[in-house]
Amino acid sequence: MNTSTSEIKNYLHKLIVETDDINILNKVQAYFTTLKSKNIDWWDTIPDQEKDAINTGLKQLENGEGIPHQKVKHKINKLLGRE
Repeated sequence: MNTSTSEIKNYLHKLIVETDDINILNKVQAYFTTLKSKNIDWWDTIPDQEKDAINTGLKQLENGEGIPHQKVKHKINKLLGRE
């Protein structure tokens, strides 16, 4: 599928206009800001709540509290009826 720039812009505009979810809008804004400025670290563009969630996950991994990818994949496939 060969999509024109204007079609992509129109579609993105439609998606943005149709949502009132502030979390989605913040993420889109942060993503665009990061892409447009190569000098900005993505970490500086995400909300503190997301930073906290990432840091919590990293601490859990350091404490051996993580779940191996294969195990999660198996569980998801089972829930979706693929196994």
